[in-house]
Amino acid sequence: MNIKKAYYYFFYKLYKVAMTGAIKSLSNWYALLAIMVLDSWFILSLYNYYTIFFNRYSSLELKSFKTIIYIILLLIINYFSFAYKDKWKVYVAEFDKWPRKRNILGGIIVWSFIVLVIANLVFSFYLFSQIDWKQYR
Repeated sequence: MNIKKAYYYFFYKLYKVAMTGAIKSLSNWYALLAIMVLDSWFILSLYNYYTIFFNRYSSLELKSFKTIIYIILLLIINYFSFAYKDKWKVYVAEFDKWPRKRNILGGIIVWSFIVLVIANLVFSFYLFSQIDWKQYR
């Protein structure tokens, strides 16, 4: 499975979870939002590692040009991957046809990846907190 198809499968599993919620008509948007949050957390953890190990004078501001460009780029990629012309429906139909055993294994992989992303972010902030930042001001 290539990275693009894995990303679509990731959306599919989040969509299936969102379908168990109260507002089923918005499940595709909930899944898309969850993907964007996880993408952002992953990038933030990478930025934290960069700051910790390479450039302690680096600063991240929400109003900075690079942050705004990242957010816009993430929105565009995810919009055209899923929401544009309801492409997500094709992926859901495709992955619904998979055998139950394969979907269970895929679900384990997806949820393991989600836990890994969250643990990675927490660990990066832990490392961030261990630095004496007074000497870098």
